[in-house]
Amino acid sequence: MIGRWRYWRLKTKLLFLTLFTSALGISLVCISLILVENQNYRKQLESELHVIAGILAEQSAAALLFTDREQLGSIISSLKRIGTIRQACIYSPGGEVLSALESMDRQPCPDITQRVEAGFVGDAYQLLIPVTLDSETVGHLYLTSHLDVMRNHIRTFVLVTIAVGTVILLALVFLALKLQRIVSGPILTLSETAERIARDADYTIRAPVSGTDELGRLGNTFNEMIGTIEQQNRRILESRDSLERIVEARTSELSMADRELEAFSYSVSHDLRQPLRAIEGFGQALEEDCGEQLNDAGKDYLRRIRAASVRMASLIDGLLVLSRVSRQPMENESVDLTNLLQEISDELMNIEHSVPTEVNIQKGIHVVGDSRMLRVAFQNLLENAWKYSAKVEKRRVDVSAVETGGFITIEVRDNGVGFDMRYIDKLFVAFNRLHTPSEFGGTGIGLATVYRVVRRHHGEISASSEVGKGARFDVTLPVSRR
Repeated sequence: MIGRWRYWRLKTKLLFLTLFTSALGISLVCISLILVENQNYRKQLESELHVIAGILAEQSAAALLFTDREQLGSIISSLKRIGTIRQACIYSPGGEVLSALESMDRQPCPDITQRVEAGFVGDAYQLLIPVTLDSETVGHLYLTSHLDVMRNHIRTFVLVTIAVGTVILLALVFLALKLQRIVSGPILTLSETAERIARDADYTIRAPVSGTDELGRLGNTFNEMIGTIEQQNRRILESRDSLERIVEARTSELSMADRELEAFSYSVSHDLRQPLRAIEGFGQALEEDCGEQLNDAGKDYLRRIRAASVRMASLIDGLLVLSRVSRQPMENESVDLTNLLQEISDELMNIEHSVPTEVNIQKGIHVVGDSRMLRVAFQNLLENAWKYSAKVEKRRVDVSAVETGGFITIEVRDNGVGFDMRYIDKLFVAFNRLHTPSEFGGTGIGLATVYRVVRRHHGEISASSEVGKGARFDVTLPVSRR
């Protein structure tokens, strides 16, 4: 019951506490009255028996002096009219029974020469007093009163007390119901108002307030608090609307800027291709047709011009790829990454096979994503592994995957020159290169493109390395389609 107390409604708790306290108080009062009445009645019975014994002693003193058994029998027979007397005995000074009123159970008079217990004994009250005449003991009087009358009286008193207590308790129940409504009504109304506000998110609702007591002040404070929340909510909504308008405007401006940037990138890339092709073409024609007329310095200049045009073309191609993977729509599908990596590896083996190469690709790697973008990303990763391990005796590239918690992590590891981890923050930023062009060629756009592709697939990419001990790239992609 105590464990369920916390789940009771407030009015039930108030009613229970009121009734429990009232019932406990009434019970204690009734028990106290019964105990007092029982004690008073016992004293009254004891007093009455002493009075009766005193009267009988006075009446029987002369008869005892002359041992008049007939007179003693007449005196003691008068006790029959008293319903509480169960037994009476008159003794001579020597303890001889001179007259007796037999008890209902025909018990003999006790031997007063032995010790006779006086007072309430068992279910009776016993009394033994001396009968005196002129300060001389002429005999003894023994009286026994049964307690049936007292028990009936106490029983009746208990029933009356319980009946009165029940009536009082019923009256208190009625009053408690009225009072708990007065006390719990405002609290329940306040609770219902709070629930309505929380359910409907309507901060214009107010709790009814009556009175200026603590409950009234609580209601006023609650309404003031809701009013403050209403004002704050209104300001938040106004701020949100204003922020949405600003965001919409900024988004529109950004979208326009992106379109302009895309158009500019395409235009620049397209327009730059033609003069680069012209430079490369005329450089090749100059080398073929007029190469014999150039000295060694001229031939070196011409070689540098053609190499710069090739690098410029590669840079433009990288920019176009980066722009395309950032803006083209995603077409998610199941991709057999093992086959994709094997195809890229075979292409690289055909292009560059000056260094003995060992490629280990784990079987059964499957991901969900855009196959075109994933090809671009992993082609860049494998090309990096090929390029930076070109100076070792034997190139080794390992690709493995592990799936945990709805994500798959693909690890691409090589045994190339590696890089310094101090510059890890620059690794995936476009145009940042950790090696000089004289060491290894490149545009600095490849890993930036990989980063864009992975992020568009809601994945993560990280790298770790040690100079001279190769590099490791971890690409984490969701297993399920998004």
